[in-house]
Parts: sequence; C-alpha cells; structure tokens
Amino acid sequence: MTRLFAVLSALASAVVLALVPSAFAAEPPNQNDPCSTAGRNTCGTTGVGFYDTYRYGVRWFGDYRGAVAGELSTFCIDLRFWYPNKNFAFEQAPVDAELRNRAGQVVSATSERRMAYALWNYGRSRNATQQAATMLYVHSLMGDGAPGEVDPSAISPVVASEFGKIERDSRRFAGPYRIETKIPGSLTTGTPATATFRVLSAAGNALPNVSLEVKATGTDTPRTVTTNGEGVASVDFTPTSADGVNFDVRSEPIASNLPKIYRGTTAAAARNGQRLAAPDSQRVTATSVETVALAQVGVATAAAPTVVLAGEANRDKVTFSGVSRDWKALVAVNIYGPYRSQAEIRCDKAPAWTGSFTKRGPGVIRTPAASLTAAGNYTYQLVVPDTPTTRGTTTPCAVPAESFRVESQPKITTVASATRIRPGTALTDLVTVTGLAGESAVVTASLYGPFPSREAIKCDISPIWTGSVNATGDGDYRTEPVTLTVPGYYTYRETIDAAGFVRAAETACGETTETATVVGAPKVTTQISAQETTPGASITDSVVVTGLGAVAATINVELWGPFPSPGAIVCIGTPYWTGTVAADGDGTFTTDPVKLDKAGYYTYRETLAGSEANDAVATTCGEASETTIARGTPVVTTIVADEVVRPGSTLSDRIRVTGLGKTPAQITVELFGPFSSRGAISCTGTPFWRGTVTANGDGEVRSAPVRVPKAGLYTYREEIAGSAVVAGTTTECAQVAETALSAPAINTGRGDRVNYVRALQVPGNAPTRVQIASLGIDAPTAAVGIDLTNGALGVPVDIQRPGWWRDGAAPGDAAGAVLIGGHVDSARSGAGAFFRLKSAKAGDRVVVQTAGGTNRGYRVVSVRTMPKPQLPTNVYSLKGSPRLVLVTCGGPFVPSLGHYRDNIVVTAVPA
Repeated sequence: MTRLFAVLSALASAVVLALVPSAFAAEPPNQNDPCSTAGRNTCGTTGVGFYDTYRYGVRWFGDYRGAVAGELSTFCIDLRFWYPNKNFAFEQAPVDAELRNRAGQVVSATSERRMAYALWNYGRSRNATQQAATMLYVHSLMGDGAPGEVDPSAISPVVASEFGKIERDSRRFAGPYRIETKIPGSLTTGTPATATFRVLSAAGNALPNVSLEVKATGTDTPRTVTTNGEGVASVDFTPTSADGVNFDVRSEPIASNLPKIYRGTTAAAARNGQRLAAPDSQRVTATSVETVALAQVGVATAAAPTVVLAGEANRDKVTFSGVSRDWKALVAVNIYGPYRSQAEIRCDKAPAWTGSFTKRGPGVIRTPAASLTAAGNYTYQLVVPDTPTTRGTTTPCAVPAESFRVESQPKITTVASATRIRPGTALTDLVTVTGLAGESAVVTASLYGPFPSREAIKCDISPIWTGSVNATGDGDYRTEPVTLTVPGYYTYRETIDAAGFVRAAETACGETTETATVVGAPKVTTQISAQETTPGASITDSVVVTGLGAVAATINVELWGPFPSPGAIVCIGTPYWTGTVAADGDGTFTTDPVKLDKAGYYTYRETLAGSEANDAVATTCGEASETTIARGTPVVTTIVADEVVRPGSTLSDRIRVTGLGKTPAQITVELFGPFSSRGAISCTGTPFWRGTVTANGDGEVRSAPVRVPKAGLYTYREEIAGSAVVAGTTTECAQVAETALSAPAINTGRGDRVNYVRALQVPGNAPTRVQIASLGIDAPTAAVGIDLTNGALGVPVDIQRPGWWRDGAAPGDAAGAVLIGGHVDSARSGAGAFFRLKSAKAGDRVVVQTAGGTNRGYRVVSVRTMPKPQLPTNVYSLKGSPRLVLVTCGGPFVPSLGHYRDNIVVTAVPA
C-alpha cells in the first residue's frame, strides 16, 4: 500500500507545485532526531494514526499523545522537525502570541480559527483515518509543507475524503461565535409562545447539534435544548408574570477561537523539536429580555345537560384560556330562574342557586352539581376575579349555551275499584299523580276490553271508554264510573301529554292493579255431527257456548264408548278419546274429528273448568243429541286359495272383511261339493265341510284347510251373524272366485271307463268342430261335464266325437285354456277322433268352429306325453294367456291296468 501511495504522490506533485508557494519550509538545524529510527518514533509519543511511506520517506500520519501532560491528543505544526519527546518540557505559548511557521511566515487569524475548529471537532477521535486527515489539514493551514507533502490524495482516497469534510466544516463553522435569540413580541401572561436560538459561526452559519442551557425568569422552568440539523433550537414557553421574560443562554463547550500551542523548553527542543497544537474549547452566552402584558382570562361555558328533570343535577362545563399553569382563582357560580321563557331571563335578582370552585391554570372544569326543584328556564353566570397576572371577567347573562331547562316528569299509579265483578257492575279507577313539581296536567283515562285473557290484553286498539281528570298538582283523582255488561278482562290506561314544562307520562298496559275481570256464567249446548255412522268413519261435536262474553276458556271434550246399547252408556273410567277446544268467548266451536274403529254406541261429554273469569259448567252424560251408533255393515269378499287342485289335496278360502273397523266378528264357513259342473252347484242341504274363523275387524283371514278326495267342483259360502250393532251378511253361492276344481282325469283310450256327462252348451262361442288338416282330424264336439263316479272328464261314448269342457274357457275368451278331450281308440270300434293327435308337430294349424259360425285358428306350440297322474292342472285353468289344449290317451297300453299309461297333450295358441 505505501508503494502505491508514493506513486500517487509522484503523479500529483506537478499539480501541487503550481499551487503552493515556491519557498520550502525550513529544515531543522540538527537532522539527528533522538526519537527517530528509520523514520519511526521511538519515544512512544505517537497516538492514533499510522505510518506510511511516500516520496518524502516514512512519515507518521496522526496525533501525538503523552508528550504534553494533561493533553489527550496533540498535532505537530512543524514538518521535518524532531518527533515530540515528553522530556522536552513542553509549555503553552501565550494565547495572544503571533503564530508563525518555521519559515517565519505568519499564520493568519482565520487559519488559526479554522485550525481550532478542526482540532476540537475532529482531532479528538480514536479513528486513525480521521486523525491522519486532521494532521494533514493542520499542516495545510501552517503552510510548512513542500509541494505534495501534505496532499491527502497522496495517502489514500479515504483520507482525502475525510480531509475534504474537515476543510469544508472548518470554513463554515469556525469561530468566533455568537448566540442569536429570537423572542416574539406582544407577549401576554398565560399565552404560549416559542423562542428560537442559533449559535452562529464567523461565517454566519448556524452550528448543528449544539446543546444549549437555557435559564429563564418570568416563564417556565429552565431546560436544555439542542440545535437541530439546521442549527436551530426552539423553546416553548408561557409568560407567567407581567414583569417581563428574561432568557440566559449558554452553549456547551465548543471550539475555541484559537488553538493551544505547545513548544519544548529544553535547548535542543527549542531549536530542533516540533511544536504541538492541542484542541481547546469555550462556552458562548447570550441574554435576551422581552416585556409581557397582563393576560385577559378567557371563559367559555356550556350548561349540561340542557334539559333536566326537577331534582336532577346540572353542571356548567367551563373552559379557561389565556392564563398560565400556575394561575389560580376562586370562581363564583350563580344560577338565575325559574322563568317561563328564555326571553324573560334576568341576572339582576337573587340567584336561585349559588356555588363556587377553585380553578388552577387553563383547561376544562365542571361546576359543582346544582339540583333545582321548580320547573322553568334557568341560566348560569360566572364571576372570575382579577389576579396579579390576569384580568378577571363576568360571563354575560342569558347566553343560550349557558341556559338550561328544568322539566317535571310526572308519574301515574292507578288502582281499579274492583278486580272481579259480575256483568252490570260499575267500575272506576283511582289515579295517583306525583312528580308534577307544582305544574298542572290533564290525565286522560282509557278503558280497553273485553279481552279473552290477561295475556291477550293490548292497548293499541280503540278503547271502549275514555275520560279525563284535571290534576292541579300531585295527588289522588278518580275517574267517572263505567258499567260493564260483557264478561271478559278490562284494563285502564292513563296518559299525560307533554305540555309546557311537563313531560309525557303513561301507565303500562295491562297492569294487575289496572285490570278488572267481569266474570262470565257460561252455558254449553252440543250436537254430535251424525247420530248414525259406520266403523272407520269420523265424527265431530258442535259446541255452542253462551254466557262467556269475551272470556277465553278451554273446553275439555270426552268421547265415551263403544257401548253395546244406549242403556249401557256410562261416563266412568277411561274415555275412548279426549281433546280440547279453545273458545275465545261466546260462539260455536267444532271438536277435532275422531275416527270410530269399532261398532257400538258413543257419546260426547264436555266440561268447562271454572277460572277467575268464568264459572264451571259440564254437559250430561249420554244425552241423545250427543250420542251416535257406529253400526257395522260388513262386506265379505272371498277368493279360494287354489283354482285347481288334484284329488286328495286341500282347499282353503281367503276371506277379506270390510265395514267392521276393528269390531271382532265370527265368520261361519261352508264348503259345498263335489259338483259335475258349475250349473249343478247348489248351497242347500248339508255342506261337504263347515267351520268358523274369527275376524278381528277389517282385514283378511284364512279358513282351515279341507282335504277333497274326489274330483269335481267345490264352492265356499261365508256368513256373519247380525247383532244390535253389526248387520248380518252371507256371501252368494257358486261365485267363480269362491269355486275350486278338484281336477278330473282324462281317460280316452281302450279299457277306460268314463260315463258321458252332457253339459249345457252355450250358444255363440261354444266349439262345435275341431279340425287339424295336417293330421286328417275333423271331428264334431260336444259340451261335457265331470263324471263324478269315475273322477274323470265325461267325454262322449262316441269315439269320433271329442268333448269340450263346458266350465273351462271358450274360443275367443281373453284368458284361460279351451280344453277338448277326445278318444284315441276303442277295443271295439278301432281308431278314435284323436288317433293321430300324437303325430302333431309345432306349427300345425288347428281350426275350431263355434256355434256362432266363427272359425277360430290356432297354431301348435307344444306336443307333450306324460303319465296320466301327472296331467297338468292348468289345462283346466281359466287364467293365463288364451290357448287351446287338446288331450287324448297315449303311450304304451298296459294290459295289467287295462288302459293306456299316458296322456298326449297338444297346446296351441291363437293364430
């Protein structure tokens, strides 16, 4: 780094030579410095700084410490002379001595002052760069350097920058100094003001960041302030005395006008040693005086609140200004009134209220509380006495902000003359008024009613009566009598309208003491909605109430039953149903519907409990107008459990009952049969089977299973016996839904024994001929029934004539099987009409001619062979899709049995 500095110094030297005087500073007579070895101080007096080597060799850049007793830092003012040695017995040169450099040139007073500023403000640092820059600046002022010898740029840019700062500040802020004080004119005691202070340099610049001690008389206590970045310090103050304000200002220690110069007193030091400059300080003072005028106390007031009730507290909010903090006065407070209007207020009579308070300094205070009992307009007036520092004042009279109003708030309490009366009795209200504070008022009384209950009372409707009383002051007053005829709840309400100094008042609506009850004597008449009905139906009761007026009451309703007869009716125990009806006074009311689930007699009974507003009442048990009979009219519909069964199976009946509600009933069940055809069915004589089943009201029950060993048609019939409350009923005989078939066999081969059972043929759709052209079958048909003896379908004896089962479906029916059975052969007569039926194939066309002349076409869909006992029962069914079923015998002939083993079943559908 030192080599770089040397180069920089060499480069800058040409410029420096052109700027400095041509004469060099003097050399010391003796170059042999006892404190220098290789250019460095060996006497230990170097302070804060650093050594550096440049074109002038090794040089110390910084301050010296320890050479002069009592001085922290000193700076050399003689270049190239011996380093300071504490043995040189340094002494301070006279302050007024003329300062010259070693070349004999005079150092100007301006340079000395700048040096003094730099030494004090920058030469007391622990920063090596700052101390090096200060050292160079001191030598620049002394003028003892050769060209470039004190050039800071030859050392480093940082030192050069610090040097520039020191040089600028020293030019601007070097002494001598003076303190400039500015105090506003026209000062007044108690009025805040601001004084400003500046410490000015010889160049007229204000020094920043200088602490000033300020002492004052005639105002606030002394304080310390510091000038800001602009060099200005300000002090806020308030004059406290009319004798004037005096400020004494003294600065903190600041740079002296001249530096302290020390020189060695030994012979060697005087001739060869460096002289030293040390920082020094001074304090600058200033005094300023300003006159102060006597302050005028300022008073602003506002009464609060502006409206109060008689007896309530009122205060005056008082704001004092124009006085000092130590001002103190006893202030008198007067309240004048009452007056009927604001315009009438005067303050030249005896006040209605007086008080006082002590106030210190400016600010807000509230006067003592004043309570006034007479209504009217009032005003405050305050008297502030003179004090040594202020002139007192009396506030104006009747200022609106100082005025307030006292009003009366009346209270009304009332008591009705009776709490419970009978219709036709007169009622009055005792009205007690308080709080009028000597004022008069009109009390308006209103009577509301009748209401059904206390909870229903309201006062936002038109009253049934109004009246008024004149209240000339606090006291008791009674309203005019009112005669009440309608039962119900009544309540008084009194009001006072706002007028003058009297505020509005009213009683609450519905107060107990204001309410009277006109007691009703109710009567109840009733009528049941129907005096005859059925189980499952609902009934109501119409209740007519009179004598309640407007009173609300709850009617308790009981329905008793069911009873087997009118003579059995009693109203003891647990009723069948209970409910209530809300009656808002006289009127007709309807009870909730009640569903009667059983047959029998039922009766209503109503009761109305007594209350504070009505007498109790109850209807008689079992009154004719209150009684009904729920007569059961059962309807029985039945469906046999199975349409077709095999002989030896069981039958049962599903029985559905309606019209009973929940009334139990016993059902007698009869099964008749077997019959050869539906036309032969009869329900006379002894049934095949008889039993009973119990129905617990409406619903479905099933009869017991009955085994039917023989083929044939069987039919059910049911009966419910009648009683006083249930009508009897019997189902019809031979209904299709009640009839089941125990399926007969179809025996149509050699050795089969079947009696021909001719059945009535129905004209029109009865089949008369069956044709299967592909098989060569063309045979007339006959209507047949069931051979009960042999348990088989009674086909004709003529083997060329098939038999159509008359009780099955007919051609053209929408559902069911059209069953035609025919012989396959006979041992005596040979091949029968259906001999070739076993050769039928799916798709073969079958034509059936009917008695009406219609040809019905069918298409074969299946050909099946099965043992006779397994013949499907659905060939007899009236259910399912429409179809044609042709049956004959087939399979192997069994000699031991004497007939064919199987049946051939051909099924065809309409085509």
